[in-house]
Amino acid sequence: MIVNNVLYNENESDLLQQVAAGNEHAFRQLVEQYSGLLYKFIYRHTNDQLLSEEIVQDIFVKIWQTRETLTGLRSFRAFLLIISRNHVLNTIKKMMREKKKQWEWQKENTTTQEEDRQELEEVFGLIDDAVNRLPPQQKKVWILSRREGLKYEQIAAEMNISRDAVKKYLQYANGAIKEHVTNNINIPLLVILLSRF
Repeated sequence: MIVNNVLYNENESDLLQQVAAGNEHAFRQLVEQYSGLLYKFIYRHTNDQLLSEEIVQDIFVKIWQTRETLTGLRSFRAFLLIISRNHVLNTIKKMMREKKKQWEWQKENTTTQEEDRQELEEVFGLIDDAVNRLPPQQKKVWILSRREGLKYEQIAAEMNISRDAVKKYLQYANGAIKEHVTNNINIPLLVILLSRF
């Protein structure tokens, strides 16, 4: 048993050294070895499957980004559980703050909430209409950027175009959308819309 434990620690230490050196295959091994354990640990605290999966992914992304620090660890499992606990606590605190802000906002705006909803639906309807009128490349770039949240480099890679082309398509698309909405909306709603671009 002790021999196996020593062998395991040496293997883990070697794996961590490889990850620290930027070996993606070793990192995948690390993820495969620990993601199940990590998910169970986080799920016990969140009781939310999607949130738990997102936290697991965030943690491994953070580990990869700071992989050089892995070389001095005695126990990766202990390290993983500590950073997981901290990440879960921070996530829960953030969610509580957001819920509190949302509750306060709803409390302050209950009288105008229905009017705001209708105005926003009108704005979003005009945006959707404008987006549907865009040329195909501009439309795709705009959707990938504004709705899917991709960065210029990601869009360029996905569409096999340059970053500059992405930027230009986005500028043209935003201009066309603003023009379409300006011609079809009243002034207060226009202010709301323009603040989103």
